Amino acid sequence: VAPAHAHQLPQVFAMVEAMDTPPDDVLLYSMMQACLRAERLDLLAELTRRHLGKLPFTTPLYGSMIKAFGEAGNIEHVRLMWKDMNTRGVEHSAVTLGCMVEALAVNGETDEAWGLVQETWQRDHQRQLINTVTYSSLLKGFGNQPDKMMEMYKEMKARQVGCNTITYNTILNCFAQCRAMRRVPQILQDMRTANPPALPDMVTYSTLVKGFCATGDLDTALGLLEEMRKQGTFKPDEMLYNTLLSGCARQQRLKEALEIVNEMRSTGVAPSNYTLSMLVKLLGRCKRLGQVFSIVDELRTEFGIRVNIQVYTCMIQACFHNRQPAKALALFDRLVAEGLRPDDKTNMSLVRGFLQMGQVDMAVDMIRRSCKGNDPTCIDANCVDLVIAKLGVQSEASKSLMNEVEAARYRIRHGNSHKSPSRGSANCSSIRQGPRANAKNWQKAKAVSSLGQQISWQA
Repeated sequence: VAPAHAHQLPQVFAMVEAMDTPPDDVLLYSMMQACLRAERLDLLAELTRRHLGKLPFTTPLYGSMIKAFGEAGNIEHVRLMWKDMNTRGVEHSAVTLGCMVEALAVNGETDEAWGLVQETWQRDHQRQLINTVTYSSLLKGFGNQPDKMMEMYKEMKARQVGCNTITYNTILNCFAQCRAMRRVPQILQDMRTANPPALPDMVTYSTLVKGFCATGDLDTALGLLEEMRKQGTFKPDEMLYNTLLSGCARQQRLKEALEIVNEMRSTGVAPSNYTLSMLVKLLGRCKRLGQVFSIVDELRTEFGIRVNIQVYTCMIQACFHNRQPAKALALFDRLVAEGLRPDDKTNMSLVRGFLQMGQVDMAVDMIRRSCKGNDPTCIDANCVDLVIAKLGVQSEASKSLMNEVEAARYRIRHGNSHKSPSRGSANCSSIRQGPRANAKNWQKAKAVSSLGQQISWQA
């Protein structure tokens, strides 16, 4: 049963329940496997509830159910499966232990997972179940705790549990995320001296580059790229190049960034909109506005990129950074002509940009343009307040603008079928609030209640 046919399972199960004789273990296992393949864990949970304790489950089936419930975040059923397995005296395997450890770890129950590993190690007849995969799953759970990570790593070595490249990459990723790159040399040395040596792969290089860029050590990150070039074993991908470009943008290293882009073009690695965003930000900060337009046009033509709203927003910000408001407005018209819809960040960049240029009338015009039509876009409350302050809170222009903003936000919240409220209505009281209050209101308005479906196999 594929996920596409999952909707047919309740009907099939209802037919089974209607049989004169209860399902035997073969049929029950088939039903459970169907639930797993169709990703219908709601039905699987109901099956286990009805038949738990009536039929013996096999070790592989326990492992599959623990894994499935763990991936779905149903930790209650994970623990129920493990408890039932132990109560029945079903023999554990390395796979079922690994599934249980991973299910606990990915759901934030890392201490419980580690405790389970310790309990298993204390039983001499079960020690052989603990392997590299077990610890790799456990390590992932402590991905933001480098000290705990090192404690487990030392425990692995003391217990002579081998480490593979995946294990080392998990540890290195923790160091990269926590900016603990000072610990990296020891791990790299252990990789080289391991028996057999754990060879770095593409993930290793990408993780190290990410970590060094995040800590501001761009030269070391670029050195890794050079090492990859010399070895020729792995070809840098777009993600790695983007990470380096992000590091260059933070440090305004324009020369290196352009070299990276040229290398991407020469090696056939297609840039993405994220690549363009990084380039635009860097070129804009370096006062290379002309190059912003030329390189975007070149890359979109060369690689067939459809420039998205995020890139256009970065280009608009670059125009204002270089005191070119007319070009920013032309970009706005261009993106609308291409069928893109400005988002709140685009509108905010335009309003704030025109205000910084002293062009209050243009800022007012941008707010009005965002409020028009059947599908208005949201304007940040602080931006509106800045414009109102420039116009004068009690001025007629200010009152007129506020009426348009309130009407637009009312349509965003309640849809276009309702009449707009009068100014001062309780429904529009959030117009004067700060961004945090407004964001909360928008989230509340857009929230969709999902109470779930009651499981029923009977017509």
